[in-house]
Amino acid sequence: MFAKLRRRRGNTGAAPRPGAGNAGYLPETPLDGGVISCQVHDEMGKLLPGALVTITDRLNQQIAHSETDSYGSFLATVQPGMHKISISAGGFKRKSARIEVRVNQHTSLGGVRLESDNSLALPQPGVWTFDPTHTEIHFVAQHVGMSKIRGRFNSFEGQIQVAPRFEDSRIDVVIDADSIDTGVNMRDTHLKSADFLDVENYPKLYFSSTKFHQVRGDRWLIDGAFTLRGSSSNVQLDTAYLGQRTWQGPGFDSDRRAACRATTSLRREDYAVNWQATLAKGIAVVGPTIDIELGVQAVLEQ
Repeated sequence: MFAKLRRRRGNTGAAPRPGAGNAGYLPETPLDGGVISCQVHDEMGKLLPGALVTITDRLNQQIAHSETDSYGSFLATVQPGMHKISISAGGFKRKSARIEVRVNQHTSLGGVRLESDNSLALPQPGVWTFDPTHTEIHFVAQHVGMSKIRGRFNSFEGQIQVAPRFEDSRIDVVIDADSIDTGVNMRDTHLKSADFLDVENYPKLYFSSTKFHQVRGDRWLIDGAFTLRGSSSNVQLDTAYLGQRTWQGPGFDSDRRAACRATTSLRREDYAVNWQATLAKGIAVVGPTIDIELGVQAVLEQ
């Protein structure tokens, strides 16, 4: 499962860090602890950054928890003893093993290859329509440089046209600007005004995709254009595909459903949303960017 464990005696910081070439070095191994390292790869042998590595002790207490770096590498200093290491990444099967860490020694797992999770098969070709009761479009804005305002849009339509080659698929979303909801009526009224969304003249917001690109596993980048107040600008959705399944039960009628999560950021200046007020010392009331979060469930049309 894992490559054969390799142990090194205590070092002086001259050992190269896994995956980092000559640019990085292992920390000095403490006299009362040990070092664990590994490098994670996908099923094709490519480095896998962002994989989650968790180490627990014999009492099942978490003692280390971190993501692999841009080289797919992980390194942690822990107390000696028998530990369990688990490695997971979206779109891949979890891999676990027991390891022994000894005092003042470096235990290297070497290269660890994760296998694809076949349960995350891509949606079949066809037209998939957003289920509005199980789909959410949220946004987050910085407020006076010290807190965040969260809101949502309550009315929208979306459709995914899944092509035989998934990379050729397309997503179109239409949002009713008047449905913006931050939970404060006075603030919502201001956001609907010409200072921001200008709902009277631009009642709809649009997103249309232009390209799908798989990064790794369940991670996709979706390029497209977002239109607000009649101005369009290119955006990129960082998307995690969550799989598909057939739901049975009241209100579902054995629907075939697929789900994903996606995030992106919009710059207000790209859409001429330039209203601004400042507090003392020039602190802006509203930040220059808006973070968008989508949680989508789509149903295959029969």
